[in-house]
Amino acid sequence: MNTPQNILGTQAEFRQTLDALTTQLGNLMALAYRRYPNRTETLEAVSIAKHLLNKVGDQLERAITDD
Repeated sequence: MNTPQNILGTQAEFRQTLDALTTQLGNLMALAYRRYPNRTETLEAVSIAKHLLNKVGDQLERAITDD
C-alpha cells in the first residue's frame, strides 16, 4: 500500500517545493538572529515561507484526496 508520504516523496514537484521551503525557513532563522533585521526583507521572507507552506499543504491534501 502506498502512503501519501511514499508517493509524494518521489515526486519532483513536491520535493522541489519542500526543499525550497526548507531553505526559506533557514533564511527566516538567520533573519531572526540578526540584531537589527530589515523590516522589508523580513516581511518578504515570511510571505515567501507562507506561500511555500501553503503549496506543500495543497500538494499533501491533493495526494490524500486522490486515493
